Amino acid sequence: MFPMDKVFHARIHFLMYLFLAVLVVGVCFSFLHRMGLCAALTLLLLVVAVERIIHTTYTVTADGRLVVSHGRFSRRLDIPLSGLRRVERIRRLRAGRHSLFSYLLVVYGDGKCVAVMPVREEDFVAELKRRINKDIHSHAN
Repeated sequence: MFPMDKVFHARIHFLMYLFLAVLVVGVCFSFLHRMGLCAALTLLLLVVAVERIIHTTYTVTADGRLVVSHGRFSRRLDIPLSGLRRVERIRRLRAGRHSLFSYLLVVYGDGKCVAVMPVREEDFVAELKRRINKDIHSHAN
């Protein structure tokens, strides 16, 4: 077994920054035009979005699980590493050789999947492979 958990933080995509900017403009516009209920709802949405961005983590635990957590207001997803089928890099919105949007698709169980965007994708995939291989070797002995 591995002695400790490995935590990977989420990468913040430029579309999230754009979403936050739109929410801030909406809050300012609502306050400027004295629309209190609209301002309160937009401000609440802004708080939830910021909290989700800041607290999204992907944890590979010492007991062989991948825990995907999108913050305090969301349920966490608990995936046993033995149930992982594959991890593939998905690239969207291509412009020539470059893609504007990429993420990792983790497929597990019976066709279930979750999209993750860790800051260090290569390290995340390497850690998953290392833990899965270590788990396989420890069960073989």
